[in-house]
Amino acid sequence: MGPARPLALLALLALGLGTLALGWRAERRHEVPDGGRPAALVAARDSRALTEEAIRLYASGQFPRACERFSRAADDDPASTALRTDVGSCFEGWGWHALREGRPDEALLLFRQGLAETPESTSLLKGLGLAAVHAGRPDDAFGPLERAVRAEFDPEVLLLLAHLYDYREDPSRAIARLEAVLEREPAHAEALRLLEKIAREWRAEAGFHRDVTPRFVLKYRGAPGEDARRTILGLLDVAAERVGRALHWEPREPLTVVLYEHRQFRDVTRVHGWATGLFDGRIRLPLGQTLPPAAQLERLIVHEYAHAAVHHLSRGRAPRWLHEGLAQALEGAAVDPMLRVPGSVTLAGIEALVADPDPLRARTGYDLALWIVHDLLDRGGTETMRELLDRLAAGDAIDDATLRVYGLRMAEIESQWRRLLGG
Repeated sequence: MGPARPLALLALLALGLGTLALGWRAERRHEVPDGGRPAALVAARDSRALTEEAIRLYASGQFPRACERFSRAADDDPASTALRTDVGSCFEGWGWHALREGRPDEALLLFRQGLAETPESTSLLKGLGLAAVHAGRPDDAFGPLERAVRAEFDPEVLLLLAHLYDYREDPSRAIARLEAVLEREPAHAEALRLLEKIAREWRAEAGFHRDVTPRFVLKYRGAPGEDARRTILGLLDVAAERVGRALHWEPREPLTVVLYEHRQFRDVTRVHGWATGLFDGRIRLPLGQTLPPAAQLERLIVHEYAHAAVHHLSRGRAPRWLHEGLAQALEGAAVDPMLRVPGSVTLAGIEALVADPDPLRARTGYDLALWIVHDLLDRGGTETMRELLDRLAAGDAIDDATLRVYGLRMAEIESQWRRLLGG
C-alpha cells in the first residue's frame, strides 16, 4: 500500500557555487577614492550604485551576480545593517530558488551564507531547516527550526518539527510542538489530526521491544518469536538489496519496521480492510503468531520497502499510481495479460481506484498501475525510472517529467496505453 505522505520539500555544483560565494571578496581590488573626495562620500556613492545594479540583477534571476554586488556594497559600508540585510536576503532568495529546483545541498550552502550576514533571520533559519530535510539530513534541521520558532510563532514550522520528532520516534517532543500550535489555534485541523495519530501510536506501541541492525529498527511486542523475527530481518535485507540494485538507493539511516497483530494494525493505521501493509515514514506490517508463506511474505516486504525508496527518491512527489505500480513491479508481480480498461478510466481515475475502499475496485486500480509502470519500464528500464523519480524530486510535474525522460507527455502515453488496453 502507498505512503501516507508524512512530510511537506547536486553536490559538485553546490561546492562550486559555495566556493564562488566565499571567494568574491578576496578577489576585490581596493582602489584609492577618486578626485580627492572624502572616502565616506565615495563609498556611499559606490554602495548606492552597486545596490541599484544588484536589485536589477536579482529581479532578472541572476542571483550569483546580484549577491556579489550586494556583498561589495556592504563591504563599502560595514556599519550599515540595511546593506547586510540586503546580502542575507539575496542569498535567501537564491537558496529558495535552488530548493524549488531540487538542489537542496546547494540551498543549504546559500542559506548558511545568508545567515553569516544576518544570523537572526527567521526566514533564513526556516530555509536552512527545510533544505536539510529535503537533502535527506533531518537531524540537521532541528537546530535552525527550533531557533526560528523561539523567535516567532509559526504553526507550519511547529508542524514540521512535530513530524520530524515523530519520525525520530520522540513522541513527547512532537506532542509538545503540536500543543504549542493548538494553544494559539485550538481548531488547527492538521495539528489535531497529527496529535491524535501520534497519541494513538504511542499508546499502541508502549512496551514494544526493538531489534536493531545496520539497516533496520524492528519494533514488536511479543510475537512473532525469535526465529520469525530472524526471518523477517533476513527478508528486509533481501528487499534492500533488490530495490537498491534496481533504483540505486539506500537510506541514510535505518528504516523503522513495526510489527502489529492484525487488529492492532487496523486500529493504529486506520487503513482500508484490504490493506496488507503500509509505509508512512515507517514500514508497518500486520503479522500475527504465524507468518504467511515465505514467498508471500517476501513480496509484501519488498513491496513496502519499495514504497520507502520511491517516497525518498521523489521527495514525496510521486503520484500514487506510480508508487503502487512500481512497488508491484519490484516485488515481482506479473501483468494480467487479459487486462482491459473499464469504461473511460484515466490516470486520475486510476489514482482514485488504488485508494478505493472497495477491494475489487482497488484491485483494478493496482492492476492498471502495474501495467502502466511495466510499459514505462519497457521504454527505458529502471535507470530511466530512477531519472523520472529524480525529475519529480526536482519539482517537475509528472507531465513535464515524462516529456524530459521519455520524450512524451503523460497524456500521450496515456492515449497509447488506452488504445492497447481497449479503452
